[in-house]
Amino acid sequence: MAGKKQPFFLGVGFFKPHLPFNAPKKYWNLYDESKIPLTPSPNIPSDVNPASLHESGEFNGYKLGDEKASLSKPISDAYARKLKHAYYAGVSYIDAQIGKVVTELKQLGLDKNTIIVLWGDHGWHLGDDLVWGKHTIAEWALRSPLIISVPGNKQGTTCDKIVSSIDVYPTLMELCNIKMPYKADGKSIVPLLQTPQNKNWTNVAYSYFRRGITVRTPQYRFTKYFRKEKLTEELYDHYKDPYENNNIAAKYPDVVKLLLPVWKKGDTGLFNKPGVQPEE
Repeated sequence: MAGKKQPFFLGVGFFKPHLPFNAPKKYWNLYDESKIPLTPSPNIPSDVNPASLHESGEFNGYKLGDEKASLSKPISDAYARKLKHAYYAGVSYIDAQIGKVVTELKQLGLDKNTIIVLWGDHGWHLGDDLVWGKHTIAEWALRSPLIISVPGNKQGTTCDKIVSSIDVYPTLMELCNIKMPYKADGKSIVPLLQTPQNKNWTNVAYSYFRRGITVRTPQYRFTKYFRKEKLTEELYDHYKDPYENNNIAAKYPDVVKLLLPVWKKGDTGLFNKPGVQPEE
């Protein structure tokens, strides 16, 4: 790449901190296990059907685990800290690998005109809501890291606006001055890179999994499931309940009514196709 005049693209995928939880010992040594905090969401959220969650099947599939997780009983605090310790070690290990890539770019002089995007494909319940794993449409599983470095932009700026993974592609296209070849669901976040507190930004994101569609706004997450199990609607106020511990959909039908039109914009007919009809 160095010395060549044509543009290049390098996609680097790191497996950790995915299961199984392991990392070189020196990254474990960065943490005092006794001081690792336990989850602020130790139980199933109030007024939520367990069908919105799962029994941590992927996690329990590893035979060397000390304890099995379930929605009926939490694992011990000691084992939870051990697992989070392993997760933290995995994150620090990958931090170091990313550092190696960035260092090499600098040594080759490529950092001056190279866009770097770091993002994770999903979050992970670390005992939150009694779940160890992904595969939910709760904030724990949906929120993921996103860091973008653009030559010439101010470094170290943070932005609390809501964006989606599908925004990465149109963002790169705009940064590279390439016209989008077709209309996409995602949108470029270049306006946020230029002005992090952009007041014209449409602050919503949609996700879908397991017969449920959810929309996230700055204050709320509203979710509607197409399933037999009740309750099928969930509403969380992130200003008062950032960890989504209390479903308030039944208490605030007026808020649900206001959010439904926003939520429907994200329902692109997923359940209007043969084989994926809503359950009565």
